[in-house]
Amino acid sequence: MPPYGISILMQGQMRTCIGDTRLGMNNKCVICFGVMGVVNIDYKIFGDVLAFDATCARNKYNLLVIVFFGVNHHNQTCVFGAAMVSSETQMTYVWVLGRFLECMGEKVPKAIITDGDRAMRLTIQEVFPEAHHRFCAWHLLKNATVNVCKPRFTTLLRNCMLADVEVEEFERQWEAMMDECGVWEVEWVKDLYAKKMSWATAYIRGCFYAGLRTTFRCESLHEKIGRFVERRYVIL
Repeated sequence: MPPYGISILMQGQMRTCIGDTRLGMNNKCVICFGVMGVVNIDYKIFGDVLAFDATCARNKYNLLVIVFFGVNHHNQTCVFGAAMVSSETQMTYVWVLGRFLECMGEKVPKAIITDGDRAMRLTIQEVFPEAHHRFCAWHLLKNATVNVCKPRFTTLLRNCMLADVEVEEFERQWEAMMDECGVWEVEWVKDLYAKKMSWATAYIRGCFYAGLRTTFRCESLHEKIGRFVERRYVIL
């Protein structure tokens, strides 16, 4: 299908974006749009670190909204683009990230921060194999409260995650936490430890993330979107 124009509000100004539509799984639309002009320049300069997350459906078609963002040299949030998708499958994400790269001149980020969703994790391995994928610290701690349900464990996990220590000290703290909380046999904890290269500061020291450890800025953007977009709205 030919590209069409979409007007969206970004960085305080109304801009026209270029996008296209494809039929995704179950004949549901998958829509992606990238922003031309100043946002492309921002991404060229500050796009080494890319973070993104999906929000709940905010339109009559129940499409999810994904916002791509980073930070500039003043630690201000830079919105690089957005996408509306019908599902959070690996196939959908591969297509969306491919279109995002096209819009941004094929510049590949060096580091990516997401909530650690499995489909997204596999997609990043496929589309950005050289980028380091960091899991959002906020989402990990939130999941810890659900999967382990021990406040003390969540506190100790946060310390293990964020402590700027050597690997040996991390491993010592991890074992002490496991003993104290009695979670050696919890499958979620085992799986988390296996992925420590994506969240433990001790294992990712030296990687540049522009000060980002979470996708919380994206949550704030989603809240702002919710103030202006309602389910009764259509896509123009």
